[in-house]
Amino acid sequence: MQKQYRLTDSRSFDYLYRHGAAYRNALLVLYVVKSRFSTPKVGFSVGKKVGDAVRRNRTKRRLREAFRLEMARIQAGQNYVVVARVGSAERSYQELREALLSLLKQANALLKEE
Repeated sequence: MQKQYRLTDSRSFDYLYRHGAAYRNALLVLYVVKSRFSTPKVGFSVGKKVGDAVRRNRTKRRLREAFRLEMARIQAGQNYVVVARVGSAERSYQELREALLSLLKQANALLKEE
């Protein structure tokens, strides 16, 4: 995923946590808030409870790739934070991708297919 689509500073994360709408399932939490910019931006958070550094980084890479593949279908003008829950490190890439897609559908963040 290109850097222009990433949230990096802690202020952006804090704003999304406080003001964003939260959508949850067993593996992930998705925060969504409207943005003043046209390009969607996304940040990923994987806490220490998920596992050691290797597991956290692997989980982040998998989530980043799953989100990257859906970027063409993501609505512009919104920012997202994806938080991995405990147990997500033991799941396969396909399971994480399906969990992310279900949250994006709940949040109406995907463009309508024709």
